[in-house]
Amino acid sequence: MKKYSLELIVFCSGAVVMILELVGARILAPYLGTSIIVWTGLIGIVLASLSIGYYLGGRLADKGATMARLSIIILGSGLLIALCTMIHKPVLSFLLQTSSDIYFNVVLATTILFGPPSIGLGMITPYAVKMKIRSLETSGSSVGRMYALSTIGSIVGTFLSGFVLVAFFASTNILFFLAVIMGLLSLLTAFKPAPAAKFALAIIGIAGITVVSSYQSSARERGFFDLDSRYNRIQIYQGHEQGTDRLVRVITTSPGRYQSAMYVDDPQELILEYTKYFRLIKHFNPDIKKTLMLGGGAYSFPKHYLNALPKAEIHVVEIDPEFTRLAREHFYLQDSPRLTITHQDGRTYLNSSSQKYDAIVADVFSGSYYIPFQMTTLEAVENMSRLLKPKGVVLMNIISAAGGPNSRYFQAQLKTFEQVFPQVFAFQVDAPIDAKKNQNIMLAAFKSHEPVTMSNPDPELDRMLANLWQDDFEHDLPVLTDNFAPVDRYLIPVIN
Repeated sequence: MKKYSLELIVFCSGAVVMILELVGARILAPYLGTSIIVWTGLIGIVLASLSIGYYLGGRLADKGATMARLSIIILGSGLLIALCTMIHKPVLSFLLQTSSDIYFNVVLATTILFGPPSIGLGMITPYAVKMKIRSLETSGSSVGRMYALSTIGSIVGTFLSGFVLVAFFASTNILFFLAVIMGLLSLLTAFKPAPAAKFALAIIGIAGITVVSSYQSSARERGFFDLDSRYNRIQIYQGHEQGTDRLVRVITTSPGRYQSAMYVDDPQELILEYTKYFRLIKHFNPDIKKTLMLGGGAYSFPKHYLNALPKAEIHVVEIDPEFTRLAREHFYLQDSPRLTITHQDGRTYLNSSSQKYDAIVADVFSGSYYIPFQMTTLEAVENMSRLLKPKGVVLMNIISAAGGPNSRYFQAQLKTFEQVFPQVFAFQVDAPIDAKKNQNIMLAAFKSHEPVTMSNPDPELDRMLANLWQDDFEHDLPVLTDNFAPVDRYLIPVIN
């Protein structure tokens, strides 16, 4: 046994813990979203599991710490990570079918999938510490050094996962890689103990990677893609639209919601109902020449805009370069001198830009129904106003109820816009006669005091304008600010 093998084991196990946690968020995202609730549940359960592992590892070490037993603990952790990779889809699908409670689903899913391997990983450090202590005189420095190495490993794992692994490799492949790493660490501790189990780990790892690779190749042949970017877990698939049998291709990062959709036989035509409301910018500002769009997705509206307004320009700010690449590869986005693309966080762009626009279109979501809070606040709205020309208009897509107990986010957002713009209106997109229904709502804010016309010769635009929300506020809520914007809390009833 090499002199520093225990230090290496502790360092690597610390790194594996953080990679498992960060990749775990990607595993959960297509089913549970990426809200603060998901992150809270994931972090809490992993920490609780590690605590249990620390306790069990210490107790087991006191009964006689040996390299053989440490090898089995490490190997067991690797097998549990591999098992997590294999069972996550049926587990998450079953939970979504049996319960709509986001808290319950997050806690139970995280406990089942990531609790057992986290317990195993937590056992490693106290067990290795016990083996490293040679005398009471040096016990303090030994314990401190080993836990420092574990923490440094966690730091390395965090940066490695966030900056490299997630950006270039599929989530399931990363987890299989972690399982293999744990198998190699097990071999490092001892060659003799549990040879059958080590052989089983190798077989499981090879079989798992083969099955996943085969599944991905087969899925791509059918038009299904499942990949990770620096910001999202992205899925693309296609099927035939009911009623018309037209082939539709969609892209999504969250359960039950499409970021973009496209008719394969007409890439410029708008499918999703709320995207059609973005056409109102031409009604509200007939002389429109330049538009800013926050959130590109698969560029459904920019493609339509360039086709419908041949003399107008559009500047798209999209945080995820992978979306732009996929839009070019799968959604027929073509470069144009009238199309400018900036890969940047929308709020960062609003803070720093000095350009002026005739219209701003905001369609920014971080997962499921959640809008990043920094895009909802008074400070963000003030920056939108600053970038608008005197007759400019903002159209912002949100998801909420317009009335009833689930309308708190909508009414807080509307009130926030009213603090900045002299005229603000809202249009119920999906259920104009049912304000209590969770739906897309289009906010329209005007920099000018000139009266806004709510009719149009175009029957489709006229129908949209007729869906104007005209009820009273039901909730006395504070304006959303950078200091306090409880958007997630307001939207919890909406996603349940």
